[in-house]
Amino acid sequence: MPALPYPRCTALLGSLALALAACDGPPPSTTTRPAPPAAATPPPPAPNYRPATKQRLGDTDFYLTLPRGFALKSTNAADFLVYYFAPADTTVRADFTGGIYLGSQPQGDVADTTNGCRTRRATVSLLGRPTPVTIHRCATGYTVSSVFASRSGRGWDAQVDAFGEAKSAAGLRQLLAVLAMLRRQPKS
Repeated sequence: MPALPYPRCTALLGSLALALAACDGPPPSTTTRPAPPAAATPPPPAPNYRPATKQRLGDTDFYLTLPRGFALKSTNAADFLVYYFAPADTTVRADFTGGIYLGSQPQGDVADTTNGCRTRRATVSLLGRPTPVTIHRCATGYTVSSVFASRSGRGWDAQVDAFGEAKSAAGLRQLLAVLAMLRRQPKS
């Protein structure tokens, strides 16, 4: 084969194939695998990072596990408690918010469904038991409500109303997951 004008490069030509150039080195071995990439270290947590936390609802024996970045705000009265959960940072737009009412006279489902909202019933595990939940899908998103017995043994908080709003189907799934984390842990 005659010498090529560039001595350090060789050209491989084949019938019906494109030319591949190999410069300054042996052809790659077919038995050697490339080294795996170095393990990436996760970025440090944001300054306001909070892992999911189990929070007690006031002085009751009910607990709710909230996603990171969420906080509880309470409204207390003589005969009921309401705990709302939403992002702790009020500048953050959440895809869902909700709350838990503990008392003897819950309002239950108060959603306005006159504007073409569709209603369905689902069963969700609340307080560790299958519980019916009413879900309304409206043009602006979803509303959720479920009233059920607390089985606390105290008179003032005989009923629970788990409620919330979500802007999307993903937000609805997250809302229902948070509500399903409601637990009762009797004081010892």
